[in-house]
Amino acid sequence: MLSTTELWYRAKKLFALYPGVRAPVSGRFLADHYARRQRARGPLRAALDAVTGIGFHAWIPFRARAVQGKYAMDAAWRVRTTAIAHAAFADPNDIALFRIDDAAQLDGYIRRFEDADLNRHINPRAWGRECVLADKIAFYRRCAAHGLRHPAVVATIVDGHVDVLASPAGQALLLKPARGEGGAGVARVDGAPDDPVALAGWVAARFGRRRHGWLVQHRIVPHPTLVPFALGALPTARMTTILDEQGVPELVSAVLRVPSDPAAVVDNMKAGGLLSPIDLADGTLGIACKGYGGGDFRTHPVTGATIPGLCLPDWAAARALVAAAHGGAFGDYAMVGWDVGFAPDGPVLIEGNGKPGVLMPQRAARQGLGVGRYGVLLAHHLARDCH
Repeated sequence: MLSTTELWYRAKKLFALYPGVRAPVSGRFLADHYARRQRARGPLRAALDAVTGIGFHAWIPFRARAVQGKYAMDAAWRVRTTAIAHAAFADPNDIALFRIDDAAQLDGYIRRFEDADLNRHINPRAWGRECVLADKIAFYRRCAAHGLRHPAVVATIVDGHVDVLASPAGQALLLKPARGEGGAGVARVDGAPDDPVALAGWVAARFGRRRHGWLVQHRIVPHPTLVPFALGALPTARMTTILDEQGVPELVSAVLRVPSDPAAVVDNMKAGGLLSPIDLADGTLGIACKGYGGGDFRTHPVTGATIPGLCLPDWAAARALVAAAHGGAFGDYAMVGWDVGFAPDGPVLIEGNGKPGVLMPQRAARQGLGVGRYGVLLAHHLARDCH
């Protein structure tokens, strides 16, 4: 059964917002896609899009005022942002998060309201009920079948039924919901017995009343290079691969997330995580920023460790891991956003995401995804979808 969050996410995306009133206003790399969409519309849909577009323009000033208050911007920012939002048919919140100063800058960006519809066109399996990327139990099962490195799953709990799959082996453990996002529901687990029989009873007693699917897995210890940034969580790289023109996985975006709150169990933006762009070639980090508002960080706000210029450990192995995962085990998806942890003995697949989103990479890099291979391959798959 889908979570409330997933149901609401899908409900919002049933109606794909057309980016404009009559003519589409979007990045040039998406021009052919929107031209096809415009030609395919009947009179009723064209009229509905026009009404929706007019409503969007009417909403912009109210939205800009709310965003101004949310991020403590001044009145001059609101006036400038309102004008940009009207000219570029953009959400003022996107303009704030992407730090846009001129409407022309948005040409290379994917607006966040566009992302779900574009993804649904090229990655339809990610929207199905049986998507293995949306179910961590199914995801790890497929990883195991293909010999892909992932955290050992100690036990699964599905509507109260416990299956013990491995020994804790004295390792620190995590409890995770099988379905979920943003790190919601993740918790540390202590005191698990190693004996399989005792472990089954222990898991059932502590977690057996939880609804839906859950899993208990080994907690990955970060590589020594990343310990100064880890606090109480595992820093992970979101590495997005897209099948290229020949069907071979290509790394098109990479962002490192590190926690900034010592109490956080995860590194996600919703838990205050910092984002740092990763150079695709050598794994070098750039200047970090918070996921939602705030300034830039050259040093970690808690530990003082320098961020820009740090080279991620085992970067070549991490690239090889996500390429092997996409090409060998998850080739039925055109796009996957991989969450990769860096352990002392090498990279580990933490999760796969069929809907990896565009906020993280575009905010971290201060550059739209449309200007690089991401945009080229997205346009390629959108063109294939129409045939």
